This record gives sequence, structure tokens and C-alpha cells, in this order.
Amino acid sequence: MRPLIFAPLLLLAGPVQGQAPATEKAGDDKTIIVTAQTLSETERALKECLARKCPPDEDAKATLSHAENQFVSGDYKSARGTLQKSIGRNADEAKKYPLPVSNLYRANARIAASLGEGDDYRLSTLRTRDALKEGLGSDDWRVLASSIEVGDMRVRVGYPEEARRIYKDVADKAKAKGWNVLADMATLRGALLMIASEYNDWKVDTRKTLQSFAERPGADARNLRIAAKIVLAREARGRSKEEGDAMTKSLMEEYRTEGTTAKRPQLLFAEPIKRDQARDAQESRTALSQLSTQSVDNMWVDIGFWVTAEGKTNDIEVIRQSQKDVGWTKPVIKAIESRIYAPMTLEPGDPGFFMVERYTLTALWEEQLGTRIRQRSGRTKIERMDLTDIPPS
Repeated sequence: MRPLIFAPLLLLAGPVQGQAPATEKAGDDKTIIVTAQTLSETERALKECLARKCPPDEDAKATLSHAENQFVSGDYKSARGTLQKSIGRNADEAKKYPLPVSNLYRANARIAASLGEGDDYRLSTLRTRDALKEGLGSDDWRVLASSIEVGDMRVRVGYPEEARRIYKDVADKAKAKGWNVLADMATLRGALLMIASEYNDWKVDTRKTLQSFAERPGADARNLRIAAKIVLAREARGRSKEEGDAMTKSLMEEYRTEGTTAKRPQLLFAEPIKRDQARDAQESRTALSQLSTQSVDNMWVDIGFWVTAEGKTNDIEVIRQSQKDVGWTKPVIKAIESRIYAPMTLEPGDPGFFMVERYTLTALWEEQLGTRIRQRSGRTKIERMDLTDIPPS
């Protein structure tokens, strides 16, 4: 089954349901043939569901399928409207249908972020967790796992210290319950935050924890070891490019030696999207800045690229776009070029994996001081979603 853009964390049970496309990969010509439900088909399926007064779980399933298609086609506002109508119909059903209702809120949060609707993004993330709590009870591990998403949200809206507290709280509670995988995941999430932060006093204990993960024995701890080593390599690269490169090279050799059964390429390293000059220009509030922040509506591109058996990216190109001018994607493409994936064992002649990612240029909506008039923030940002295996409508 394809990974859906609205799917929950891997740890959460009850993934979003949707039509799984059949995918065929050709040989030397690098042709991908994909079949799935079209936009008109998902629209009809949703209308038929509502016409027969389908139960909330079927309503949510049909809604998510159609909203996903609308999003992929570039119609973000309609996708959000589709989700909000379903939330309106089913918000009171969380006690009986916690997973479907939480999935609706999660999807709405992700689209709200791409539209710059910060308040809706924050509230919908919290309501994702609250819907699970209402139906499953506060002691269910999936409710605790959803708090990781709340922590991620707090990082993105600029509250890293609060996120750090959330991750630690999840890890402590999960460990006390014996949910060790969840505890490790929360700890790793916190480690990513601390390694990326400017707080050096956060990092010493984090390195020790990651090192203990990297040395944990046993086949069942392999994914944890790899994840810890990836974060340690990232941290090392911040101190010394040579040291970081050496650690990444060691990881690649480990993959070559042990092999990988991953169905998707495993990312080991990527440079961040660097937009310092553009951000400085925007913060100066020049005329160019004002123009850029007024023009972020409907600014998205789909970038396709191949990941080879050696873990390199090539044939990177903009395969679809909403606007003629996509100059803002140059640092995105540069970041993709820098990626290093784990080596993979492929059949002779197999070109690798074809990936598609959606990048959206947006800016938060803010109310002018002392008024209720909304305007775009002077700081743009780029939102990313993985559309791999999701075909254009």
C-alpha cells in the first residue's frame, strides 16, 4: 500500500484508508505507470457516501481520499473545505470513532500549515490527540504517541523548549508503562530537536543517549541503532564536516554489509534548505519583500528525482508547478542534490526508486496589531510533503 500524505505517525494504529494504486516500474526507460482513483471518482464516491448517510468511518475514508486528490491537484483551499465539512459532520463522533475523526483533524492540520493558517494548524494538531483521548482513554498508547505530533507542532511554531518538555514527558510515561519502542521514538525526536538547537547545554546528555542507542545490541534494535547513528552523524557534521562525512560513510558501509529490506530509500543525510539571503530580504520589509509575501498563494511545485542503488540522487526536475516562475525552488533542488540515501540491492537494469515531493511556498497569516485585518507574515517558509506513488490527477 502506498504511503498516504495524511497518514499518522508510523506508531499510530489505524492508518488512513484510501485507494492503493498499482505501480509498475519499467526497466531502462525509467517509465512509471500508476493507476489510482481520479479526482472525479473520489468526488463521486464521497457524494454517494453522503447520499446514503454512510457511517462516520466511511465518511472519513471517502473524505480523506477526495481531499488528498484535491491537495495533489493543487486545490488546497477546496481540500481544506472538504475536510472541514467532514469534521463538522463527525466531530461529535470521536468517542465511537476516534481513529477516523483524529485522521480528519490530522489531515486538516497538514493542509492548514501549507496555507499559512497557523492557528488552525495548532488547534487541529491538538484536536487530533483529543479525539483519540476521547475514544480510547488517556491510558491508551496511541494517545501518548499522538503527543509526539504535538511536540513536532510546537517546534514548528517556534516553541522548542516546550517541545523538549513534551518529548521527555512522552518518553518518561511510555517507559513507565513498558512501551519501550514509543519511549525510544520520543527520545529520538527530542534528540533531533536538541542537536539542531542553539542550546549547547542540551547536547551533552543527548550525545550520551544517542550513543547508547547506537550501541544497543540485537536484531530488533537495528532500526534504532541506525536512526541514532544518523542523528549523531548530523550532529558531528555541525562540528566538523570531515567527521560527519566519515560517520555517514561508515553507515553506508553498514548497509552494504548487512543489506536492507526497506521498501523505500532510507535517507542518511541531507543539507537543509538554505534561504538565508531571501529571509534577510524579507525581514527588511522592502518593496520586494512585500511583493513576495503577497504572492505566496498557490505557489507549489512537484519535484521528481531518482534514488540510485548507490544512494545518490539524479535526474532532479520540476515535473509540475502552479506558477511559471519557480526560482524559489533553486535551494530546494540544491538540498535534494546533497542527499545521501542508504545503498540498496536492486535487480540488474533497475534504475532505482522514483520519488516525488511537493514543496509549497507559504507565509503565516497574522492579524495587524490592534485590528482583525489579516495579512501575510513578512517571513516565507517552505512546506514539504512526500507524494511518492501518488499520481497527478
